[in-house]
Amino acid sequence: MAKILITGGTGFIGIPLVKKLSDLGHEITLLKRENSDLSPFNELSKIKYINGDVQDIESIRNAIEGIEIIYHLAAYTGIWARKKTIYYNINVKGTENIALVALEKDIPLLYVSSFTALGPTPPEPVDETYENPQFYMEYEKSKYQAKKLVKDLIPKGLKVQIFYPGIVFGPGDFNIFGRMLFDVMRGKILPLGVCPGKGESITCLSYVEDLSNILAHSFERKDLYGEDFILGGENVKFREYLDLIAEISRGKKAIKLPFWITMVYAWLLEVGAFFTKKSPFLTRPTLKAIKYHRAYSSEKAIDKLGYKITPLREALEETIKWYKEFNTKEKKKE
Repeated sequence: MAKILITGGTGFIGIPLVKKLSDLGHEITLLKRENSDLSPFNELSKIKYINGDVQDIESIRNAIEGIEIIYHLAAYTGIWARKKTIYYNINVKGTENIALVALEKDIPLLYVSSFTALGPTPPEPVDETYENPQFYMEYEKSKYQAKKLVKDLIPKGLKVQIFYPGIVFGPGDFNIFGRMLFDVMRGKILPLGVCPGKGESITCLSYVEDLSNILAHSFERKDLYGEDFILGGENVKFREYLDLIAEISRGKKAIKLPFWITMVYAWLLEVGAFFTKKSPFLTRPTLKAIKYHRAYSSEKAIDKLGYKITPLREALEETIKWYKEFNTKEKKKE
């Protein structure tokens, strides 16, 4: 049984990870913001909560008393921000703060990054050694910078495993790709129920249950600190992914729009965001990012960690079942 500190534990990946670690008997401490929603953990009695911020290194130091393992998942994942510095402040500086504290206290660190830190790829899957800093989104740039900072601390003694999930999907996701899945499932064109362009770009999909399963045990592999792992899934064309969602949920194919139309739509949403001060559902940099291949190999994680990938259709069936149940509950509230 380990004493574990988790940042980002109230996020999409964090919630199932916290539950699995708790079920395994570990003592969990969550570093959280004051306004964090803790309702997913109502049935878990042995979780300690500490208010703090990864941007404040002293709040991290205050949270690590007695801690043996750190999981760092906290990140600003929004596709848009009025002040772009938020990506650097949280994703880069915040990660550096966590890594520096882990180093000074000699605490092993499990850092969940993103496949975007590796950059766009050729159509053939690449491994963890690949690097292509051709970025379109501030989020991508920040994850790349954070990865470099963490890796630079390894020769100085930092014990860390770095993980690169693909596009993460599964029950409970209402980030951009979760919203897209929900809209395609219901056959809604707006706001995100279409395939931009022909959808020929390849993307790598990660089922959230697969991630939480492997992350909950990876810290036990002390021989693998200093290494990084792609935690992806099936590599498919973007249109194939959306078509599969539409087929499972409605027996049809996803609606497709010319790329230039979706770019104009995204521009209008961005303009509106400056007046409403609300994040747009879609942005032009996001569309540019998904226009390029993102094909990644998880062979290293499969071979060394025993990572298991749920078949895409099976994972989507479970996810769509959850969304349908959620949709039914929401309609009853109306």
